[in-house]
Amino acid sequence: MKSTILSTVLLAAGGVLAQHNASTSNGCSDGYFPGTDTVIYSVPYTYAQVMSIIGSYKNLTWSGNPDNTVTLNGTDNTVGTARTYDVGGAHVIETITVYEKPAMGPYVEVHTLAPLTIAAANVSFYGDFDGTTVTSICGGAASTFNLTIDFCATNATLAASVLHMIHLADASTVGVFLGGQNFSSCAAMGNSSTSTSGSGSSSTMSTSAPAVGFTGGASMLGASALLAGGAALAAIVW
Repeated sequence: MKSTILSTVLLAAGGVLAQHNASTSNGCSDGYFPGTDTVIYSVPYTYAQVMSIIGSYKNLTWSGNPDNTVTLNGTDNTVGTARTYDVGGAHVIETITVYEKPAMGPYVEVHTLAPLTIAAANVSFYGDFDGTTVTSICGGAASTFNLTIDFCATNATLAASVLHMIHLADASTVGVFLGGQNFSSCAAMGNSSTSTSGSGSSSTMSTSAPAVGFTGGASMLGASALLAGGAALAAIVW
C-alpha cells in the first residue's frame, strides 16, 4: 500500500519538481537531505479578503483543521509563538519567526517546522524556513500567494512533492472559501495594472479551477487524501 501511495504522489508531481537527495554533508541531520519547494498561486480576491481567511495564525480552517483544533503557546500573530495540531497521524509544531500584516500588504509569515513524519508516505522532514507571502496585484483587485519552504527530509524528492501538494491545496482552498472564482489575468478582470505600487508581482499566471477535494493542505496528510491529492495535483495547470 505504501509503495502504491508513493508511486501515485511521485507520478502526479512528475516533471514539476526536480528535487534530488544530496550528500550527507548538507547541513541536515544524519539521514536527512536538503530540499526546497515554492508554490505561486493567484486568486481574484483582494488582499483584505484573503486576510479575512488567513489573518489569524491560530485559525487553520482553510488548511483543513476544524475550529479549536490548533493550540498556541503564546499570543496570536506574534514572533516566537508556536502552534501545535495533530492531523493525519502527524504531530505538527510550527513556530513564528517573522510576522508582518500591514493593512495594505504585503503579508509575510515565516515559521519553523519541527520534525514530523507522514506515515502514509513513509517520509519525515523538518524546516527552518516555511514562509507565506501575499501581495496585491491588478491594482488591488487580486492577490498572489508565494509559499516557499526550505527543508530537510529523509527523501527530499518525495517530501517536495508532498509539500507542494499541501501548499497548493492551501492556496486554492482560500480561493474556494472566498467564492471559487479563477484568476487568469488582470486584463480579464478589467484592470490593466499588473500590481499595486511597489508589489512587483506578476499577473500573468493562470490557474485552473481548484480540483474537487482540495479542502486544505493539512487535511491531505492521510493515506487516502494523498492518493486523492495526487490525482488532483495532476489536474492543476502550472
